[in-house]
Amino acid sequence: MRYFAYGSNLHLDDLSRFCRERGYDAGAIRPLGPAWLPDHEPVYHYRSIARRGGALSVREAFGRATPGLLFEVDGAGWRALDAKEGARYARVERVVLFDGSEQRAATYVVREAHREAAHVAPREDYAALVEAGLAAHGLPTAQARDAARGLDVAPLPRALFVYGTLMRGEVRAPILARHAASFCGPAEVRGALVDLGAYPGLIEGDGVVRGELVELTEPADALAELDDVEGFLGYGRAGSLYRRVVIRAGDTYAWTYRYAGPGGAPRIASGDWRRRGAGC
Repeated sequence: MRYFAYGSNLHLDDLSRFCRERGYDAGAIRPLGPAWLPDHEPVYHYRSIARRGGALSVREAFGRATPGLLFEVDGAGWRALDAKEGARYARVERVVLFDGSEQRAATYVVREAHREAAHVAPREDYAALVEAGLAAHGLPTAQARDAARGLDVAPLPRALFVYGTLMRGEVRAPILARHAASFCGPAEVRGALVDLGAYPGLIEGDGVVRGELVELTEPADALAELDDVEGFLGYGRAGSLYRRVVIRAGDTYAWTYRYAGPGGAPRIASGDWRRRGAGC
């Protein structure tokens, strides 16, 4: 089982320091890269004695995702993490999004008995540690900053990458228009495009897929409708036609829908739905 970190353990120097001081092997907790915990948001509703203030946790929040880091962990690493998180955090299994695909991973959340109803402000040094950890891995920090201040957490990602019938001028474009989605511009992502007849599917690949980026005014409202349109049944559930994942489009992290149906569909060599009849 892999491990998803979203708080102070993003700061690898701080994690290594803890392991070194307590006699654990930091090499047993090996970072793999940025990942996202979908349909969750960060929250400070726990008072940590060790941190002398609020310490971060996550809670369910449809249409939002919490950025973090995925680790490979062996037995010694789990002992170190269990000790660092303490008895007030529970190790739970969740679906995380890593490199555009779903992964089962463990993370830590504050046990219900230790959650407070009101915001618990963290010390400035702890909040800065979390932000520095996010920034070190090229992840956005605004969400963590809002959570530390007790503000409404901004939805992330707010962008959506579309590459088929949801693009401007295409048959499903009115869906996004109903949600006041703003056109941000053309965009490209890594992958391949297959022709499913009336619509395309984004799959894994080493090519370039061309589409558009839009900004969603209320991601939760738009994604609730789009999940139904795209046949996404939910994380951890089988049978979806498409899976809702987070990808990198240039400098922007965005939601998109990756095809999860049966294979064998012909490739669109151009990687561009509007040029599906072109040879390249």
